[in-house]
Amino acid sequence: MSIFKKKEDKVVDVDLHELEVESGNRLEHLSPGIQKLVAVVGVLWTVFQVYTAVFGLFPAMVQRMTTLSFGLFLCFVCFKFKKSDTNKVPIYDWIMALLAVGIDVYIIATLDTLTKRGGNPTQLDIIFGAILILLVLEACRRSVGKALVIVAIVFLVYGYVGPYLPGIIGHRGYSINRIASQMFLTAEGIFGTPMSVMTTFVYSFVVFGSFLEVTGGAKLFIDLAFSLTGRFAGGPAKTAVVASGLLGTISGSALANVVTTGSFTIPLMKECGYDPTFAGGVEASSSSAGQIMPPVMGAAAFIMAETTGIPYLSICLSAAIPAVLYYASVFLSVDMEARRAKLNTVDLSKVPPLLPTLKRCYPLLLPLATLIGMMVVGFTPLKASIYSTGVMCLTSLLNPETRLNKSRLIEALTKSANNSVTVCVACAVCGIVTGIITLTGLGLKLSDLILQLSGGQLLPTLLLTMCASIILGMGLPTTAKYIVLSAIASPALVKLGVPLVGAHLFILYFGVIAELTPPVALSSYAAAAVARAPGMRTAIQGLKISISAFFIPFMFCYYPALLFVDVTIGSMITGLLSSFVGVICLASGSIGYFFGPLAPWKRLIMFAGTAMMLHPSVVTDILGIVIIVVMAVIQKKAFPKVAAEK
Repeated sequence: MSIFKKKEDKVVDVDLHELEVESGNRLEHLSPGIQKLVAVVGVLWTVFQVYTAVFGLFPAMVQRMTTLSFGLFLCFVCFKFKKSDTNKVPIYDWIMALLAVGIDVYIIATLDTLTKRGGNPTQLDIIFGAILILLVLEACRRSVGKALVIVAIVFLVYGYVGPYLPGIIGHRGYSINRIASQMFLTAEGIFGTPMSVMTTFVYSFVVFGSFLEVTGGAKLFIDLAFSLTGRFAGGPAKTAVVASGLLGTISGSALANVVTTGSFTIPLMKECGYDPTFAGGVEASSSSAGQIMPPVMGAAAFIMAETTGIPYLSICLSAAIPAVLYYASVFLSVDMEARRAKLNTVDLSKVPPLLPTLKRCYPLLLPLATLIGMMVVGFTPLKASIYSTGVMCLTSLLNPETRLNKSRLIEALTKSANNSVTVCVACAVCGIVTGIITLTGLGLKLSDLILQLSGGQLLPTLLLTMCASIILGMGLPTTAKYIVLSAIASPALVKLGVPLVGAHLFILYFGVIAELTPPVALSSYAAAAVARAPGMRTAIQGLKISISAFFIPFMFCYYPALLFVDVTIGSMITGLLSSFVGVICLASGSIGYFFGPLAPWKRLIMFAGTAMMLHPSVVTDILGIVIIVVMAVIQKKAFPKVAAEK
């Protein structure tokens, strides 16, 4: 999906709704009758998910296939076969949509015998399994993109041609019937862990975020961030960082954060003198990290909890310090850029006062506190998110600005469904990939191969995993990247002593940063559309601002105390000190400012300071601290007026 007609250094004026148009989404252009049908289906889907969350889930295959059939139906109605097609829903799309519903009916009708014959499928089972695989792949091509479809097809072919492959990657091979039954009749295929998580945790949090958005929570969070940071140098950019962090705690969606906060913060940044490309880069780098910011963190974190068996709350706790470090580094980069460019502050009359803003926000801050509190006392994320949504509906009535009326309720229900389509389809396709990995034992084989290539050393293994994630990032959504790499690379990291949660968070972090890495950097291109700036230059700025994301994952692998694993006071202090020094060196070297402008040779020294902190030893830590202290003294002497202004 691209929102720019690619011309290297020219800005193409693109309206925000083209984010959907360019993806082939025709929802806004459907006839009124079809739009009403889509709304009814969306409401039914959300009601189904909420009902089962409150009163209990149906049998696994029924629950997951019903969820998938809703997603496939909406996908084939709302997304075009080709982007150049008309906005009318053709007959073949109706056929595919109804086939998805028909497979759900077949599973419900034959459930009693279906699971019992998993090892001896009937011909009808095979036919329905093959049809479902094709439907899922086609829906993914339309709504997510070709890259994930290609990956899935490669894995399907790999499952068939195993006997003809050489060496470690070869296996005995499986027939088409065996592969189809694996994907359709077992919990190690389309209805595997990704769909299990989608039909429970993910959808419930999408509902929570949709209700927050409809009741005006996003605007209130932006106002709160602006009241906290708007008076300082580079205030609007710092507002983008804080607001995106606040929204990231609930949405876990980079694009949603970019469009929501960016439409407010980017114009303000430009007004204060920020270059449009830098303004877009700030918004993209701040918004993307919503997927690593507790307590929600996006779909990948829920899949992580299900895959590893680590409680979701423990994952949130482990992710907290690295996420704060990331946002602190982005905040620092923004401050340095504001001082380097001597940017103006925003007109103070535009900054909302803090106390009245807090008063306006509390009806929607209470549900967030409820969400966190319920998970702390032991409620499952599913129950906590649903009950917190109920609290939000009640507290929204306390403020006319946030009050939930009938039209807003329907909008929230339909928005929940529409926002879930692409995630649902992606999870189904990821089930195909993980199913083949399980069937063939590929994960352990590639894990052993990674260890061989790295010589059994941790740093090369981490670097190989990082490169694989960035390469997969050129087209795959974060959740898909995480699922593939967690099955392949995490066993190698664990064998080398990285804690299980650290290995999986390492993969997740680079799955997120891949969305900011050119040439495929969708978050940056979305921010560039808002900023009316060149897409590639904005992506480069976003990468520069978020460069600490390349550093922080290595730190928590070397210092597990940052993840609250094997914590001692000494290890926590050492890990935090090393991380902060490394982040400061990296941010200042990237921006070119540290108590004053940095000459190129000084920037190289700051980068060397980061490298020193990366290696966990007393000698390198002392060298890194010496570098930052000496550079601070040199810069303060070279720029005494700048230092005095601070």
